Amino acid sequence: MDFGPYLARIIHDVKQNWYLLMPEVARPPIMKKGKLTIEFAITKNGDIGGMKLIFSSGDVALDRAAWGSITNSHPFPPLPGDFKGSYLGLRFRYYYNFQDNELD
Repeated sequence: MDFGPYLARIIHDVKQNWYLLMPEVARPPIMKKGKLTIEFAITKNGDIGGMKLIFSSGDVALDRAAWGSITNSHPFPPLPGDFKGSYLGLRFRYYYNFQDNELD
């Protein structure tokens, strides 16, 4: 099953919400660095389930913006009809102000 178009839409929506929620400390001139990981599932009808902060940035404002980028994107589009599973599990990593050569 090709999830490419579906995931492109999800990533677009989440990224757009993340940029809207990004705290001032992550913007110039402060440019605070941070990275975090959130896991969640999208159910067949587009609801969010099992959302967990797996790795915190250590900054509540950075974590909150990333969390909100997902919850504010709710509801997601329903999973593609050809997909036979009951949910799609995803892991999103957020990087604030890192250069490409600093990413893991």
